[in-house]
Amino acid sequence: MDTMLKESVAVLFCYVIKLDDKDLDVERPLFCRFMQQDFNTPKEESSELLNKVMENEYNIDTHISMIANGLINETYTKVSVLKQLNHLIIRSKLKDDDYELFDKVKEAFFPTK
Repeated sequence: MDTMLKESVAVLFCYVIKLDDKDLDVERPLFCRFMQQDFNTPKEESSELLNKVMENEYNIDTHISMIANGLINETYTKVSVLKQLNHLIIRSKLKDDDYELFDKVKEAFFPTK
């Protein structure tokens, strides 16, 4: 798996974690499990990636676009990313911004226009 694609997925998930001020220690096992399951990334590497991404600021739109382009022919993985994103969103107090982000990602992955 391309390192930049993994980092972009991590940025997307960390964006949701930061957006809702989620407890990083609670979210870490879920993040690591997803990265191992769908991107074959070892737990230690996933944990380091999570730490790295949480420390920095990113342009979320750029990373959504990179994920959509990187997974252009991988429908199963795109659906899995959406499922995990939804799971992260519903683990906290739902806000309109959360689902606006979800809809933005869904539209980037599966354009209707």
